[in-house]
Amino acid sequence: MARKLRLSAWHSVLGLGGLAVAVSTPLGCAEEESITYAKPAACAGLGGLEEGDPQGHAEPFGAKAAGQARAGRLADASAMAQPAHGRQPIQDGDFVLVNDKIAVTIEAAGLSDGYARFGGEILAIDRVGDDGRPAGESLYGETLTGISAEMVLPDSVTVLKDGSDGGEAVVRALGRLAPIPFVQGPLAVIFPVVYDLEVAFDYVLAPGAEAMTIRVSVVNPSPEPVDFGLERPGSDELYGFFHSSRSQMVTPEGGFGEPDPYAAWVGFDGGPWSFAFRQLDGPLEYGIAQSGFVLFLGPGFIADGCSVTTSNRVELIAGGPEYDGLREAVRRAAGESPWRAITGTVNDASGAPMVGAWVHELGSDGAYLSRTRTAADGTFVVHAPADSVLLVPQVKGFPLTAGTFVDASVSHADLTLDPAGSLHVTATDSQTGEALPVRVQVIPTEAPAPTPEAYGLLDEVNGRLHQEFAVTGEATLAVPPGEHRVIVSRGYEWELLDTTVNVAAGQTVEVSAPLVHSVDSTGILCGDFHIHSWNSADSNDPVEHKVKGAIADGLEIPVSSEHEWVIDFQPVIEELGLQKWAFGVSSEELTTFTWGHFGVVPVVPKPGHFNNGAIDWIGKAPAEVFAAVDALDEKPALIVNHPSGGGFGAYFSASLYDAETGRGSDEMWSDNFDAVEVFNDSDLEANRSESVRDWFGLLNAGRNVAAVGSSDSHHLRTSPVGYPRTCFFFGHDDPTQLSLEAVRDAVLSGASTVSGGALLTVTGPNGELPGDTIAGAAGGVPLLVTVQAPSFVSVETLEVIVNGVTVDEQPLLPLGAGPGNRFVNAITVSADPAKPRSWVVLHAKGEADLSPLHPGRRAFAVSNPIFMTP
Repeated sequence: MARKLRLSAWHSVLGLGGLAVAVSTPLGCAEEESITYAKPAACAGLGGLEEGDPQGHAEPFGAKAAGQARAGRLADASAMAQPAHGRQPIQDGDFVLVNDKIAVTIEAAGLSDGYARFGGEILAIDRVGDDGRPAGESLYGETLTGISAEMVLPDSVTVLKDGSDGGEAVVRALGRLAPIPFVQGPLAVIFPVVYDLEVAFDYVLAPGAEAMTIRVSVVNPSPEPVDFGLERPGSDELYGFFHSSRSQMVTPEGGFGEPDPYAAWVGFDGGPWSFAFRQLDGPLEYGIAQSGFVLFLGPGFIADGCSVTTSNRVELIAGGPEYDGLREAVRRAAGESPWRAITGTVNDASGAPMVGAWVHELGSDGAYLSRTRTAADGTFVVHAPADSVLLVPQVKGFPLTAGTFVDASVSHADLTLDPAGSLHVTATDSQTGEALPVRVQVIPTEAPAPTPEAYGLLDEVNGRLHQEFAVTGEATLAVPPGEHRVIVSRGYEWELLDTTVNVAAGQTVEVSAPLVHSVDSTGILCGDFHIHSWNSADSNDPVEHKVKGAIADGLEIPVSSEHEWVIDFQPVIEELGLQKWAFGVSSEELTTFTWGHFGVVPVVPKPGHFNNGAIDWIGKAPAEVFAAVDALDEKPALIVNHPSGGGFGAYFSASLYDAETGRGSDEMWSDNFDAVEVFNDSDLEANRSESVRDWFGLLNAGRNVAAVGSSDSHHLRTSPVGYPRTCFFFGHDDPTQLSLEAVRDAVLSGASTVSGGALLTVTGPNGELPGDTIAGAAGGVPLLVTVQAPSFVSVETLEVIVNGVTVDEQPLLPLGAGPGNRFVNAITVSADPAKPRSWVVLHAKGEADLSPLHPGRRAFAVSNPIFMTP
């Protein structure tokens, strides 16, 4: 299969916030079908691969003092620093390779956290401290190191060489190639060959080395050689990287921009400590970066017939700080001459040193060469070739300078930023004077020059220079001299400040923002059940940043929803001292790669369990997985996320759901779920022909299934938390009174509405709320509908939907005077006397854009159904 076809196919099988959506469109070639490599009778006299010692060196952390590289098994992982990313933990029984510079941890055989699940994988690559132990700086996520869509499934992980002889230390993962379970949907399409060969992956560390080598041995029992892509089009040597949530991908050819087709190596810049992958037989070929997953292909190799072929395939090189430190480590590992060091200080226009300023280095031809950051005293060190280079300092809010040329003979250069001013924003409740958590957006009238892609620093979108989540009610932001629009907001219940100020160089302009709470939400608290942080492979938002974004936008119940991992927002809220404003809920997005995604609310983190307590779905049908959810101690609500629209990330589509019957196919269908995410970063009009239709089908089939609306936010830069949000009638509006059980029960009750900028409430004649049933409604029943929104949100129309049919559309009727918008409509609806049960859903809508909070989205609100009997 041609390589271009493969990469085109890869584009077609990814999307929808993860690696879980595939399409059924054929790719048009016979090679798409799965091909099992034919294995004749074993070659005479061909033996297998040997295991090593199950324990290895008894004192692996003595390697630095002894000047050795050592390999041994961890008896007490609690004495070792855990990786800085906080995901896949190092446990008792795992293996460690250590010398005086780096420590690499290899997982023991057995069920593995993450995406590959096989064990025998790299868990961390760390700096060795003065005590000879890992420093705990590793941000290494996970790498699928495979052949075709297979990885080694270890029968054993052992120590082949413990390094006590002064030579290399080796940890061996020995087993057979087996399909990678999590990605069989997408990868099996573009890597159709199943080899099922005996292999060993040896992790090799030499004394004094800054790189660990992966050495692969393949047993080929066939007289014919096996070509893994060296001499045919379409390499089967695969490297799938899950590192982008905590580190930035970089290549020496393209910097932090889109890689060229071929790269000498690919690095992942984690700041203080980074790592790189260097193919030893030739360049890596870039495939695709999608949803946090990055695919590269190796050059391939040949396993000779009737033999064991052993080949050093790749080096993992560790170094730092920053990309510049990693580049120097790669040069040393490759035996290249080091570049010269340039030292200096970055100062502002007044001469004050700048902490944490970026310094970018470009070659005389404009190629991106390196990047570093200044230390606490404003100093930096960057390495340069024996040629003149351009150094460009960068600090957010300061004008991007043209840079300073540094001649080949110069080893010191101080850099000065162009002059800037600043804004000091204070936000308060206009009635009480209390500080308010707010979002601050700054939009320069004259747009600054965009940051080049190669620099790796993403500018804000929608013309913004800053988007600051000021949870203390205060922020100081650097800005270039000139005119700036400043927007201070607190979600969709408060009026906002939208003002324009002029800032001179060196001036600090005070912006006071007393905000008015114009929407009466007494007794109501709102939640977003679909929020991703950097614990998901496809999000790089730090957890604290995500929590701040939720609270600054007025969300009271932020729910963590990581792909195949469980974390809790509540401890972060408490550390920030923001319990008054929000209650965090822990959950999981159960992310199958074959038949849908699901919110499991709540699930508490369970350290030591698979994926911190996530549900295991591999090899199981929906009914079996849903039953496993029911069996959890938390008795969670199961929400079908983004249910419709095609692909394997949409359960209704994957199960061939029919809205006319309210059921899917017999093979895939189970209705053992509790709620449906009808609105995923979208309004009713955008979903009317898919998820709204399907929800109505469930209601017409007699299911009491509540709708929720959630943001599915992966990146706050482009997708704020809380549009839409689900608002619950708790009878109080104090987050400190909430519990996991109370939030779960609120979801199950259906006593909620979905808010996309407007807050809708509906009550029956006796105070009935959504989720309740009104008897004797054949002759008509009065409902009181209230819609509220701040003045910058426009809603005009109320739609009345009975049994899935629009029976009325009427203008919303204003009540009272400012500052926000308040509408009250009294309507009458009737149950169908021919049906045992009817239901009514109310929909408020507007056509205007929700700028400046969420450009490109419309205001709306939807109630959950009130049921009626004749």
